[in-house]
Amino acid sequence: MTSTRTFWAVFTVLTAIAAHLCYILFVPPQQFQTKLDTILTENGINKLTLAVPGTAAASIAEYPGELTYALCLFDLSTGPLRINARVPDQYWALEVYNTRGGTIYTLNDKQAPRKQFSLYLYDDDPDPEAIVNAANSVGSSINSITVLTGTQTGIVVIRSAAANRLEAARSAEALQNTSCTLASS
Repeated sequence: MTSTRTFWAVFTVLTAIAAHLCYILFVPPQQFQTKLDTILTENGINKLTLAVPGTAAASIAEYPGELTYALCLFDLSTGPLRINARVPDQYWALEVYNTRGGTIYTLNDKQAPRKQFSLYLYDDDPDPEAIVNAANSVGSSINSITVLTGTQTGIVVIRSAAANRLEAARSAEALQNTSCTLASS
């Protein structure tokens, strides 16, 4: 009798652990992919979009009242992506994620305290000559950053903090002057 109770107790615990592991391994990436699909339908690909309230892009915003967000879903199947970023004076961060929500690359105002830079995303090992040509097409290569994503699709999120309405307006203006296009365009 006790061995039957022990069996069912162990079975119940193992089933609960298995169900919990399945949930944490599969549900969050699926939820993230669903958000990306909605944003893609609303905004398109390889195009920067401000995350304003009431849009699908706003679903990515963690702190919508305190931070200004811009998003760019990317597809590198036709070539590298170039982000010409103009960043505000206050805190900002740029993150590149894969479609499962995994972080590929991050950069913030403390690591790159410059007003403007170009970020190039490649899905695999790029041709060195292509990198030089892309950097020369926008100016000094000192302000160019190359990232190998290891994936053809993902999302770039740029966020900026604002302590007041004036800073929020500056953040929005800087992000509106940021572009996300194929490097060959």
